[in-house]
Amino acid sequence: MSTEQGDRIVCRLRFQHEGRDRVFAVSDRPVVIGRSPDADLLLAHESISRQHARIAYEDEGWLLTDLDSKNGSRVNTFHVKEQILRNGDRLDLGSIRMFVEIGPESAASRARVIFEEKKAPAMHTEVLDLKGLDRLLQAAGDRTAAPSPSPFTDKDVLAGLDEDLLRTPVPESGTSPELLRLVSESAESLLSCTTLPETLDRILSLVFANIPVERGVICLHDEASGGIEPMAMRNREGVPDAPIAISTNITGVAIEEKQAVLIKDTAMDERFGGAESVIMMDIHSAMCAPLLRDGKVSGYIYVDRQSSAHPFDMSQLQALSILALLAAIAVEQASLRDDVRREQERRVRLARYSSPAVVERIIADPEAGTGSMVADEGDVSVLFADLTGFTTMAERLPPSEVVLILNQVFERLTSAVFALDGTLDKFRGDGMMAFFGAPLPMADHAERAVEAALQMQEALARLNEAREGVRPIKMRIGVNSGSVVVGDIGSPQRKDYTVIGDVVNIASRLESSVALPGQVVIGESTWEAVRHAYTADALEEVLLKGKRKGVRPYRVTGRIGADVGPTRAL
Repeated sequence: MSTEQGDRIVCRLRFQHEGRDRVFAVSDRPVVIGRSPDADLLLAHESISRQHARIAYEDEGWLLTDLDSKNGSRVNTFHVKEQILRNGDRLDLGSIRMFVEIGPESAASRARVIFEEKKAPAMHTEVLDLKGLDRLLQAAGDRTAAPSPSPFTDKDVLAGLDEDLLRTPVPESGTSPELLRLVSESAESLLSCTTLPETLDRILSLVFANIPVERGVICLHDEASGGIEPMAMRNREGVPDAPIAISTNITGVAIEEKQAVLIKDTAMDERFGGAESVIMMDIHSAMCAPLLRDGKVSGYIYVDRQSSAHPFDMSQLQALSILALLAAIAVEQASLRDDVRREQERRVRLARYSSPAVVERIIADPEAGTGSMVADEGDVSVLFADLTGFTTMAERLPPSEVVLILNQVFERLTSAVFALDGTLDKFRGDGMMAFFGAPLPMADHAERAVEAALQMQEALARLNEAREGVRPIKMRIGVNSGSVVVGDIGSPQRKDYTVIGDVVNIASRLESSVALPGQVVIGESTWEAVRHAYTADALEEVLLKGKRKGVRPYRVTGRIGADVGPTRAL
């Protein structure tokens, strides 16, 4: 076939096979392509049928005919039975990808020199160093480093981005108004979205609105474990029903080298063109930008095109990189927000059991106590207190007055426990349980428990004095010390921070079976720990319920070397 100027028009197939770039010239006679040894173009690959396809010159040009192959023939991603080939068409036979070149023989000869003799190929992969852009956005993002309950609501977070972009040169033509508009829209997404998934989905929408991509995915990456979690994905039609498979060869480079990667033409790219994932997923052009923040990669945005028209260019890689860096800020802000939420939940939880001073010490120095409240053994002193005769008195009072009296009593008793850095375990009707020595370890937990018990009796006496003309409320208290299991105990649906063990049972029995109204009775181990600071009378040995061995209790009678009063220094 010749042109009016006399140049012969030829058809060549350019492809890569067995690790080599190859060019096959299609003559005027029919050519059979297949895996059979007698094929005109032999392709020894399992995805190719023995006689896969035929190309023959017709009046309209070179006609491709599929020969009922197992894996089919596609032209520009569409399955065909017969198709006239045009210059620039992408031809997929099985998993072998070819590109059609139709033109004057002189041009084809130049192609043969480039592709067959393998002289220096044109660059088909470009990378963008994000350090400059990262520092640019970091300057604005650092203003939000201080935790706040709602990091996304601070309008000053990204207010300076446009100004910074104008002052800081972006590689090549990156200072275009389009990029500035993209930054502004992305920043607005960070400010208007309340959750990380919502933010990342909005950023992916901006990717599709500003870059001609066909598929896109935003994934989060855990540097410690290497795990990947897809957070947002879509194609041209919308959110796909099934997960989008992407090239890990391309994303791996973005993560490991912390650079944005652009592959203009995968078939011509020596680094990625031969990758099985790239071939099987029909990826023609692809980009991947890491979510880079303070030198750490928290994920990536990956996009690609499966059609051969309009490969990505550097300006689009710059746009994708800016979106990725802003997404990295979103991830960081979400992490800060989660930290704040966890600390608030932890404070609320600790405040249920401990005094504000203890809560602050645990928050400030988690190593000082069982911050996670995992169950473990520990030495503590356990205190049980119970109001005597209150049930009978409550039967003659309106419920509202019963609640009022209990609140008045327990408020004073709890204050005494918290004043000695004790932990409130629970209220049980008209009784309560507390312990000392956890979550913060205390060498003097026994002394603190006894002092708290005395202060509780004194606080109740003052309350009775203030309630003139009514029957006084009495209270029994039992204290015991020793090794227990302390921590979160319960079912997955509900756990309480508490203590369990024989020490707890004895403390409860000392209160219910030994102590009289107005008394503080302690176990022998507690007495050995506090006898230097308190006076006590030894009581007769008792056999408590559930015990085979008798227990020697002691009734606390006062303090040693301290003025009479409700408090003493510890």
